[in-house]
Amino acid sequence: MWNPVTRNTLKTLVLTLGLYSGALVIAMLAHPMPVGASTESAALKHPEDSRRAQIKELNEQIRRLREQYEAQAAPLQAQLKALREKLDAEVKSLEAQREALVQDGESPGLKALNEEEASQLAALESQERAEIEKVRQRYSEERKRIQQAFQQRRHSLEIGKK
Repeated sequence: MWNPVTRNTLKTLVLTLGLYSGALVIAMLAHPMPVGASTESAALKHPEDSRRAQIKELNEQIRRLREQYEAQAAPLQAQLKALREKLDAEVKSLEAQREALVQDGESPGLKALNEEEASQLAALESQERAEIEKVRQRYSEERKRIQQAFQQRRHSLEIGKK
């Protein structure tokens, strides 16, 4: 009933599958790591690599947008600066003219009072600046003292390690 060629073909097929399966079992025993483990470890590393790649791409996009902003804003800022300088000069000139007209219309007593006020305010401003400078100097000296103290403590720790 069975064709002898078919029987021989079937025997060859079973023998081939048996040899292949045996070789696979021997390979798995020789290398305890499963065949799919290399893809699993790659899959575990992939999200980290993917996240790093996304972060890098986002950093690039941010850098490009900032460069674009600066490139487009620079001419506008230059125009604003030029306009501000031009108009500020004109405004100062007009304010000086107005101040002169106001002073011309004031009585001598009011002029003297305004000058005395301006003088006292200038003296107070000078005193304020001097005191602010003294405070800055005091804090600068205090910073230096603290830094020196900690530098000495670091040095002592380094000597203690040796």
